[in-house]
Amino acid sequence: MSTTTAPRTQQISDAARLVRYACQPRRKPLGDADYHELVERYRSSPAFREVADAIAEGMTLNVITAHSEEGLRVSAVTGGLFAFKLADLPAKMRDPKDRLVYGLIHVAIAAHAYPTAADLEEETIKRVSVKEVDAFVRHLIHRLREEAEDDAGLLPAAAAAQAAWNAYDALSPHRLTKTGQLAASSSLGKIKAVLEWLVGQGYAQQARALGPLEYRLLNSFRLQVAGAAALPAFQKITDVRRQQIADTDPHPAAAEEN
Repeated sequence: MSTTTAPRTQQISDAARLVRYACQPRRKPLGDADYHELVERYRSSPAFREVADAIAEGMTLNVITAHSEEGLRVSAVTGGLFAFKLADLPAKMRDPKDRLVYGLIHVAIAAHAYPTAADLEEETIKRVSVKEVDAFVRHLIHRLREEAEDDAGLLPAAAAAQAAWNAYDALSPHRLTKTGQLAASSSLGKIKAVLEWLVGQGYAQQARALGPLEYRLLNSFRLQVAGAAALPAFQKITDVRRQQIADTDPHPAAAEEN
């Protein structure tokens, strides 16, 4: 191997290793010297960044950002090798009826945490409570139903939306198992399941010091949400969230942690 080829080969190897780390969403640069060095190299070296981006593209991945604490964040190209599939969900989330509920919860978590464009631009870690999300979803369903009703008392909203509302409304918030644990079939249990899934994907962390049903949403989740912020459905739900904040506190303080 020539002396000119060796450095280039090493750079490609290093960049590929960085992309491999990015495919392990729970892995973070903090406490991992090699990952930390590669992320900082990506952030400071255009040549190295170009190689890493090319490798990611070849693996049908888009680089979202390189964060010193959260690492290299990537998203899968639709139809690509790493594209999300239904089989990737936990078994309890695959039932068609439950998928609607879990989808509603997922969007509600995002809207609850990032109701404004400024929230999506600020690099902050947001705290989210399972009980607060449940209260918001029930408030959201009430408001959307009110707006969807026409003069004849009908609901012309999309069938899928109605199905999600009805399915969530039918859930008991605090249903417990025989052992006194929060039941997975309760609305709080389903919200907890979504947040635990986000933890597993590297988008959230448990915040046990704040309580058993408290979580932190990381910047990587914020970036994912920002990519869908222009969708009409998300804009509608954030409209409801902003009005809810205004109705409860005219001078709200952001629930965030730096």
